Amino acid sequence: MFLNISFYKFFHLQKSQLKKYKEKLLTSAKSLEIKGLFILSTEGLNASFCGPVESVKSFKEICQKIFNQEFFYKDSLSKIKAFKRFSVKIKKEIISLGQTYKTQQKNGHLSPQEWELKLQKKAQILDVRNNYEIRLGHFETASHLNMENFQEFPQKIEKSFLNKEKETLIYCTGGIRCEKAIEVMKNKGFKKVYQLEGGILNYLKYFPHSHFKKDCFIFDHRVALDQNLKVSRNYSLCPHCGQAGDLKIKCQHCSAPCVICSFCEKKFSHYKTCSKNCAYHFKKGHLSKKKNKISALT
Repeated sequence: MFLNISFYKFFHLQKSQLKKYKEKLLTSAKSLEIKGLFILSTEGLNASFCGPVESVKSFKEICQKIFNQEFFYKDSLSKIKAFKRFSVKIKKEIISLGQTYKTQQKNGHLSPQEWELKLQKKAQILDVRNNYEIRLGHFETASHLNMENFQEFPQKIEKSFLNKEKETLIYCTGGIRCEKAIEVMKNKGFKKVYQLEGGILNYLKYFPHSHFKKDCFIFDHRVALDQNLKVSRNYSLCPHCGQAGDLKIKCQHCSAPCVICSFCEKKFSHYKTCSKNCAYHFKKGHLSKKKNKISALT
């Protein structure tokens, strides 16, 4: 079994020290066979990683020592690796929105228990995730902004029909997008905004099969988690776009069974294939040329 961890924290990191942190993480991860992705910036870090249970426990302690911080981890077990390699990226933001985040403690956070109570009062709920995530699962009665990318959020919320005077609950997968979204909404005039602490992943730990319906999309090779934070059997990674696919087909090039998403199936005929390699060869007509050559010889 593999233990999968995701966490983030907004805290100030010196720009001159980011490369040093990167090297320490790379060295430690290699020695413990850890796979995953860390994003570092001067506003903090955003990370997901996996590995054997004991290795992950050791790496968590190393991370805390490297950054001299305590972190709030969301964890789950799986039989497959969430990541195939380990990388550390240095960026301007740990979640891209076009503006850096000023560190705050408990900015409108609601625990899963507090969130559950709020939901029973029929609050105004906003999903700040992207369309392809919402398609897999969402909270009952939640509105969304029809986004393809989180960077659209400031413009979309400006044009939304949400009541700025009404209490608004916002959520995302693990919580990091809400940290910035809540600041944007307050600047746009929303009076009472609250965010789900730890996101959907933290909520399902305490309230499976409650107000959140169906599966939760995640950004790794597990694709989606079910209500019990187990790998969903409903989806596989689409080989063409990397999003969740649930359409079972036979590859037009090599005839292998595969799964793609409905969007790619409708987009191009050469996407009805099991891989980018097969898509390339099908598009070039390599299979039909090969068949014609064989027919000519016979």
